Amino acid sequence: MNKARVIEEHKTNYVIMNKEGEFTATVRGSFFVGDNFPKVGDYVEYSDLGNNQAIIEGIETRKSAVTRKSSRGNNTQVLVANVDVIFIVMGLDEDFNLSRLERYLLLAKQSEVKPVILLNKSDSVDNVDEYIKLVEEVAKDVDVYAISASENINMDTIISHIDDETTAVLLGSSGVGKSTITNWLLKEDKQRVREVRKDDGKGMHTTTSRQIFKLPTGGYLIDTPGMRELSVVDTTDEDENLVFTQLSELSKQCKFSDCDHDKTEGCAIIESINNGEILDRQLKSYIKIQQERKEKEKNDIGPVWRKRKGQKKNKRKKFFGDEE
Repeated sequence: MNKARVIEEHKTNYVIMNKEGEFTATVRGSFFVGDNFPKVGDYVEYSDLGNNQAIIEGIETRKSAVTRKSSRGNNTQVLVANVDVIFIVMGLDEDFNLSRLERYLLLAKQSEVKPVILLNKSDSVDNVDEYIKLVEEVAKDVDVYAISASENINMDTIISHIDDETTAVLLGSSGVGKSTITNWLLKEDKQRVREVRKDDGKGMHTTTSRQIFKLPTGGYLIDTPGMRELSVVDTTDEDENLVFTQLSELSKQCKFSDCDHDKTEGCAIIESINNGEILDRQLKSYIKIQQERKEKEKNDIGPVWRKRKGQKKNKRKKFFGDEE
């Protein structure tokens, strides 16, 4: 069976590549049954149809998958597969958002992929060190770099994390400069670049599909469209503790084990906020992610409970002889 890697994903087809070249590929009908479609970064088996056309027959086991909760229900959406490094890109402009950064870090944790934080547009601010300090307080032992893709500032730090066998992915909101970073690493303008909106500083989508590029310095890079929403999936208490270590430790010092960290008497976290040791923003982000996890657990249990309830009702009908 022929093997290749998915390098582009489109609405109706894929582009796969191996030493033989590139092929435009579709998938077998069996993929529609389990809804487990190939993703950029996947290694696949395919049948050659000639004229650079192919049919994807199967997907090899993934060594990693970056996932998020789909905006349509609670389904898990695979963003990219078989990556070694997640470059979390955040702009030092209106895009700067520590709560969103915490979610990206949690996404990297649950995907078991090493994160690296890139603070782009460092040339647009005077107090770069202050931004780095704020991020390091959230990121703990994660590498943080202030860069400017447009001005070629500190860009070599990115290359230092990519060797010949590395596949890295750029994640971040629209307008943070992912395409500009990609073009710099490729040493050519392959990705379209647009300015952010001047009225609110938000980015306009330029990258519309995920795509792998082979870097001239070695290794591979996946550029992705900006994500307006980022809902984490399958979070656990352990994951949350790793991202919010300080809050987790403080919660153990609360007077009551079921403290709501809001109005409950003797809350160690509220006391720390009042003392200026932690930010109210950090607490809100911590609670929000916990609530999402609990809501997901309830939704996972709900359909099973309803099904069992229906089964009991049917058994009752049969027992009393009133079934149609």
